[in-house]
Amino acid sequence: MELILIRHGQAEDAAEWHADSGRSDDERPLTDEGMKRMRRAFRGLRRILETPDQVFVSPLTRAQQTAELMREAYLDLPLQTIPTLRPEDAPQDTLQWLTDNLPKKALRIALVGHEPHLSSLLALLTLGDTDGGSLPLKKGGVAILDLSQLCAGAAELQALIPPRVLRALG
Repeated sequence: MELILIRHGQAEDAAEWHADSGRSDDERPLTDEGMKRMRRAFRGLRRILETPDQVFVSPLTRAQQTAELMREAYLDLPLQTIPTLRPEDAPQDTLQWLTDNLPKKALRIALVGHEPHLSSLLALLTLGDTDGGSLPLKKGGVAILDLSQLCAGAAELQALIPPRVLRALG
């Protein structure tokens, strides 16, 4: 199975967003520039990656918007929100959720989320724990993993693609 980790695009500044709107960070949206860049990045990703069978998304607004932009690029992509992709959640919880809920015939799954959660999940899947280091994803960055089985330490990192490379392809 192929697992694609995607960090959300450029969002409004957290401090300014809260000061100006008084709303929760969970509701912080992508900037107009962030949306433009993600559209182009997904056009690039589509050139090198076949359509995922399913996309699982963090409940936070900026991740939801990023997933919707991915759906635009891939057309009618099935999206499902899962609570364990929040930035403060343990990567072990996401792995457990996937183990319990992933469709058995899924060949290509994408997760749209946040840092530091995605880097920790990447470390858990490739190294077996979250203390062994991390490969942080830039906003709009993508990691592609090959999983022989869905468990800690079983993944092989196939690609770590910075957003500027995806935009250049798009």
